[in-house]
Formats: sequence, C-alpha cells, structure tokens
Amino acid sequence: MKYNLSIKTEKENLKKVRVFLEKILKDLHVSDIEANQLILVVDEILANLMIHSAKNNDKKDIDLTLTEEGGEITFEIYDYNSPYFDLTQHEDANLQDLVRQKRKGGMGLTLVKNIMDEVEVYYEDNTNIWRLQKRFPYLLVKK
Repeated sequence: MKYNLSIKTEKENLKKVRVFLEKILKDLHVSDIEANQLILVVDEILANLMIHSAKNNDKKDIDLTLTEEGGEITFEIYDYNSPYFDLTQHEDANLQDLVRQKRKGGMGLTLVKNIMDEVEVYYEDNTNIWRLQKRFPYLLVKK
C-alpha cells in the first residue's frame, strides 16, 4: 500500500501530517508506541526542513509518501528546490555535551537514526529525498 501527502512548509501543517500518519498506522495495525515513534521521526525531519532548508519560507512544497510492503514501512520525504544535504557529514549528537552547553536542540537526527532501521538522503534534480525505513515483521502476521 502507498499513501501520499503534499504540504507547504507551514508549521501548522505538522499537525495535518501527524493526523494523516496516525490514521494510516492505525489501519496498518502498528502498535501505539511504535506509531508514535514513527510520527516523531517524520515530524522531526519535517520540522528540520522547515527551519533549515526552507528557512521558514511557508510557500515551499514538500511531498511525503508512506509505503508498506512485506512488513516494512518506508517514508520518502521530497524536499524540493533545496541545497544538497550530506547525511554522511552529520555527526551524531552527544547528550552530555548538549546538556553541558545548555542547548535545547541538536538531538533530532540522532533520534531519527536510532529509531529507524535505515536512513538515507539522495539528491536528484535539486531535491533532497529522505528515505526512512522500519521493519515490522509482525505486520506480515496481522493481515
């Protein structure tokens, strides 16, 4: 199954995305705890894109797809007209350093990498494409 949602980079649209994902994940029989983790991951990526890539430009388009196949959920997030983002250059955050520096942010991508089984970013046609995968073997049984 494949689901699509297009949004503008307005922070108010994060709620729309969460409601969209809650319904789909419930229909797919993903547990509440795991559904909340997946929603958090997507919310974190979208919030980062709105702040850093779109620089709070609420006219920018982002497309989100969720695909479930063979017990695996894949999110693809299309960040159009964006500068290249090299995920391999991202250093995982150290919680102790963040606390010592009294920084409020900085854990997002580390959190995403710890929750998801695979996190990749591709760059094609001036677009960063985030691909996030999580395997749920029990989804094969519940159908």
